[in-house]
Amino acid sequence: MNRIWCEREADVVRSLRTGSLSAELRDHVLSCVVCAEARGAAQVMLHTASLLRVEDGLPAAALVWSHARARKRESDLKRATRPLIVMRVLSVAYVVLSAAWFLRYLWRSGFMELPAGWNVLGNETTCFAVALAVLAIVIAAGYLLHDSKRSGAGLPST
Repeated sequence: MNRIWCEREADVVRSLRTGSLSAELRDHVLSCVVCAEARGAAQVMLHTASLLRVEDGLPAAALVWSHARARKRESDLKRATRPLIVMRVLSVAYVVLSAAWFLRYLWRSGFMELPAGWNVLGNETTCFAVALAVLAIVIAAGYLLHDSKRSGAGLPST
Protein backbone atom coordinates (compact mmCIF):
# COMPACT_ATOMS: atom_id res chain seq x y z
CA MET A 1 0.00 0.00 0.00
CA ASN A 2 1.32 3.47 -0.91
CA ARG A 3 1.53 6.14 1.74
CA ILE A 4 0.09 9.61 1.06
CA TRP A 5 1.80 11.43 3.93
CA CYS A 6 4.92 11.28 6.01
CA GLU A 7 5.60 12.65 9.47
CA ARG A 8 9.02 13.96 8.33
CA GLU A 9 7.69 15.88 5.30
CA ALA A 10 7.50 19.20 7.19
CA ASP A 11 11.08 18.74 8.38
CA VAL A 12 12.27 18.18 4.79
CA VAL A 13 10.54 21.32 3.52
CA ARG A 14 11.81 23.37 6.48
CA SER A 15 15.38 22.21 5.92
CA LEU A 16 15.16 23.02 2.20
CA ARG A 17 13.94 26.52 3.07
CA THR A 18 16.88 27.12 5.39
CA GLY A 19 19.33 25.43 3.02
CA SER A 20 20.69 22.87 5.49
CA LEU A 21 19.56 19.34 4.60
CA SER A 22 21.19 16.95 7.11
CA ALA A 23 22.60 13.57 6.06
CA GLU A 24 19.84 11.75 7.96
CA LEU A 25 17.08 13.69 6.14
CA ARG A 26 18.87 13.22 2.79
CA ASP A 27 18.84 9.45 3.32
CA HIS A 28 15.18 9.61 4.36
CA VAL A 29 14.26 11.56 1.19
CA LEU A 30 15.98 8.89 -0.95
CA SER A 31 13.93 6.14 0.69
CA CYS A 32 10.54 7.94 1.10
CA VAL A 33 8.42 8.67 -2.00
CA VAL A 34 6.25 11.28 -0.23
CA CYS A 35 9.25 13.29 0.98
CA ALA A 36 10.92 13.03 -2.44
CA GLU A 37 7.85 14.56 -4.08
CA ALA A 38 7.66 17.24 -1.37
CA ARG A 39 11.35 18.03 -1.93
CA GLY A 40 10.84 18.44 -5.69
CA ALA A 41 7.78 20.66 -5.23
CA ALA A 42 9.50 22.73 -2.55
CA GLN A 43 12.56 23.27 -4.73
CA VAL A 44 10.42 24.49 -7.64
CA MET A 45 8.47 26.88 -5.36
CA LEU A 46 11.64 28.19 -3.70
CA HIS A 47 13.27 28.79 -7.08
CA THR A 48 10.17 30.64 -8.35
CA ALA A 49 10.02 32.70 -5.16
CA SER A 50 13.68 33.69 -5.50
CA LEU A 51 13.07 34.83 -9.10
CA LEU A 52 10.08 36.90 -8.03
CA ARG A 53 12.07 38.56 -5.26
CA VAL A 54 14.82 39.54 -7.67
CA GLU A 55 12.59 40.72 -10.56
CA ASP A 56 9.65 42.32 -8.79
CA GLY A 57 11.00 44.71 -6.21
CA LEU A 58 8.53 46.99 -4.50
CA PRO A 59 8.46 50.59 -5.76
CA ALA A 60 9.71 53.34 -3.53
CA ALA A 61 7.22 54.76 -1.05
CA ALA A 62 7.67 58.28 -2.43
CA LEU A 63 6.71 57.06 -5.90
CA VAL A 64 3.56 55.33 -4.64
CA TRP A 65 2.64 58.41 -2.61
CA SER A 66 3.12 60.78 -5.56
CA HIS A 67 0.95 58.57 -7.80
CA ALA A 68 -1.79 58.53 -5.16
CA ARG A 69 -1.64 62.32 -4.83
CA ALA A 70 -1.80 62.73 -8.62
CA ARG A 71 -4.88 60.50 -8.80
CA LYS A 72 -6.52 62.45 -5.97
CA ARG A 73 -5.80 65.76 -7.73
CA GLU A 74 -7.23 64.39 -10.98
CA SER A 75 -10.45 63.21 -9.31
CA ASP A 76 -10.78 66.55 -7.49
CA LEU A 77 -10.34 68.40 -10.78
CA LYS A 78 -13.01 66.26 -12.43
CA ARG A 79 -15.38 66.93 -9.53
CA ALA A 80 -14.68 70.68 -9.67
CA THR A 81 -15.27 70.94 -13.42
CA ARG A 82 -18.49 68.91 -13.43
CA PRO A 83 -20.70 71.94 -12.56
CA LEU A 84 -18.99 73.97 -15.28
CA ILE A 85 -19.82 71.31 -17.84
CA VAL A 86 -23.45 71.26 -16.70
CA MET A 87 -23.63 75.05 -16.91
CA ARG A 88 -22.13 74.99 -20.41
CA VAL A 89 -24.73 72.47 -21.57
CA LEU A 90 -27.54 74.51 -19.99
CA SER A 91 -26.27 77.72 -21.59
CA VAL A 92 -26.12 76.10 -25.03
CA ALA A 93 -29.64 74.78 -24.57
CA TYR A 94 -30.78 78.25 -23.44
CA VAL A 95 -29.22 79.96 -26.47
CA VAL A 96 -30.69 77.44 -28.90
CA LEU A 97 -34.19 77.66 -27.41
CA SER A 98 -34.06 81.45 -27.20
CA ALA A 99 -32.91 81.71 -30.80
CA ALA A 100 -35.69 79.35 -31.91
CA TRP A 101 -38.33 81.39 -30.09
CA PHE A 102 -36.89 84.65 -31.40
CA LEU A 103 -36.91 83.36 -34.99
CA ARG A 104 -40.47 82.15 -34.49
CA TYR A 105 -41.43 85.60 -33.23
CA LEU A 106 -39.76 87.29 -36.20
CA TRP A 107 -41.47 84.96 -38.63
CA ARG A 108 -44.93 85.47 -37.09
CA SER A 109 -44.75 89.23 -36.64
CA GLY A 110 -43.12 90.16 -39.93
CA PHE A 111 -39.79 91.91 -40.29
CA MET A 112 -41.16 95.47 -40.73
CA GLU A 113 -43.14 95.47 -37.49
CA LEU A 114 -40.15 94.51 -35.34
CA PRO A 115 -39.27 97.94 -33.87
CA ALA A 116 -42.83 98.50 -32.67
CA GLY A 117 -42.95 95.19 -30.79
CA TRP A 118 -39.87 95.67 -28.62
CA ASN A 119 -41.57 96.51 -25.31
CA VAL A 120 -39.95 94.78 -22.33
CA LEU A 121 -41.84 91.68 -21.16
CA GLY A 122 -44.62 92.64 -23.52
CA ASN A 123 -44.26 89.71 -25.85
CA GLU A 124 -44.10 86.00 -25.26
CA THR A 125 -40.52 85.58 -26.54
CA THR A 126 -39.08 87.85 -23.88
CA CYS A 127 -41.16 86.24 -21.16
CA PHE A 128 -40.08 82.79 -22.30
CA ALA A 129 -36.40 83.80 -22.36
CA VAL A 130 -36.59 85.22 -18.82
CA ALA A 131 -38.40 82.13 -17.56
CA LEU A 132 -35.83 79.88 -19.20
CA ALA A 133 -32.95 81.88 -17.67
CA VAL A 134 -34.49 81.64 -14.19
CA LEU A 135 -35.05 77.90 -14.67
CA ALA A 136 -31.41 77.43 -15.73
CA ILE A 137 -30.20 79.33 -12.65
CA VAL A 138 -32.41 77.26 -10.33
CA ILE A 139 -31.23 73.98 -11.88
CA ALA A 140 -27.57 75.01 -11.65
CA ALA A 141 -27.91 76.16 -8.04
CA GLY A 142 -29.65 72.91 -7.11
CA TYR A 143 -26.94 70.89 -8.80
CA LEU A 144 -24.18 72.82 -7.03
CA LEU A 145 -25.87 72.34 -3.65
CA HIS A 146 -26.39 68.64 -4.30
CA ASP A 147 -22.78 68.17 -5.44
CA SER A 148 -21.39 70.03 -2.42
CA LYS A 149 -23.44 67.86 -0.03
CA ARG A 150 -22.22 64.70 -1.74
CA SER A 151 -18.55 65.73 -1.65
CA GLY A 152 -18.83 66.94 1.94
CA ALA A 153 -17.76 70.50 1.20
CA GLY A 154 -21.07 72.19 1.94
CA LEU A 155 -21.62 75.90 2.21
CA PRO A 156 -19.45 77.81 4.65
CA SER A 157 -21.29 78.67 7.85
CA THR A 158 -21.13 82.17 9.26
